[in-house]
Amino acid sequence: MKSLLILILLVALGAAAFYTRPGKDDFERYVVAESTKADTNVFSAGWDKMQSESFVNSLTYNDRFLWTDVQQNGQTVYTGVFSHWFNRATVQADLNTAKQTAGTVANTVGQGIDAIKSNH
Repeated sequence: MKSLLILILLVALGAAAFYTRPGKDDFERYVVAESTKADTNVFSAGWDKMQSESFVNSLTYNDRFLWTDVQQNGQTVYTGVFSHWFNRATVQADLNTAKQTAGTVANTVGQGIDAIKSNH
C-alpha cells in the first residue's frame, strides 16, 4: 500500500513539473522584469527592455520533459522548473558560499573539540 501511495505521489509530482515548466515567453517576461525593476524613469526602462529583449533572442531554449534550460554559447545559464527561473551562476555562487561557511564552522568546531580534549 505504501508503494502505491509513493507511486501516485511521484506521478503527481511529475505531472505538476510537466504542466508548470516555464517557456520562452515566461523567460522573456522574467528577464524584462528583472532588468527594469530598478528603473526610475520611462527612458531607462525602455532602454533596459530593448536590451533584455535582444539578450533573450540570442539564447537557445531546450525544452526538457520536466524543465527548461536556457543556453548561451553552449553553456546553460538559466533553468526553469515549477514556474520559476534559476540563474545558474547565482546558484553556483550561493553553493560556494555555503561550502566556505560550512568549512569555517567545521574548523571552528574542530578547534573547540581539540581544546576540550587538551583540557581533560
